[in-house]
Amino acid sequence: MIYKLTKEHRQNISNALKGKNTWSRGRKLTEEHKRKLSSSLIGKNTWAKGRKLTEEHKGKLREVGKNSNKVKENIEKLREINKGNKYSVGKRNRLGIKHSEATKKKISDTKKGLVHSIETRLKMKFAHFGEKGSNWKGGVTPENKRIRISIEYRLWREAVFARDNFTCQKCEKRNIYLHPHHIYNFADYPQLRFAIDNGITFCKECHKIFHNLNGTKNNNREQIKLYLEGITI
Repeated sequence: MIYKLTKEHRQNISNALKGKNTWSRGRKLTEEHKRKLSSSLIGKNTWAKGRKLTEEHKGKLREVGKNSNKVKENIEKLREINKGNKYSVGKRNRLGIKHSEATKKKISDTKKGLVHSIETRLKMKFAHFGEKGSNWKGGVTPENKRIRISIEYRLWREAVFARDNFTCQKCEKRNIYLHPHHIYNFADYPQLRFAIDNGITFCKECHKIFHNLNGTKNNNREQIKLYLEGITI
């Protein structure tokens, strides 16, 4: 329920608030209150309209201004030193560098049709392997793993994939994750580890199925032939 004040009640409230410090809407401060506020702010650092700063504050502002001028001078010196340097301060840096349209076109033309050879790709990928690599631990990698991450093994893998046109020889799918399979076991026939005709391309799933059917030891070419023909023993 909303109660409306009578005119008499409003007048009583108005009389009671006369001469008192109040921030009610439209209420004006008394002269006495204004004098009290004025005297309390004398000598203090204030940004009130028309208020004068103390000498101490003025001195601090002057020091700040002097320092800002020194910073500007240093920036100008750096610009002079780095003039002509494409990575200079205030122009550009290696992160977020802006190329001209002509430079962009040159980069684009250079990259068009650029395909690295297998040897180059392997060199780029394994540049930090071996004693010069940051992860070198004194040659403690097991022999089997060391061979499988060697450049020779990677070359053999790429050669097998290329010969089989990067296609699984069982399901004939492309553009999927491929595995190079040793027809005669990697462990049992070390002399055939890098022989291209001892490899065949399978996808991950077909490779798994082959080993489920034939195991992981004593594998041979006859098993491959039967597997590709869909004959299981």
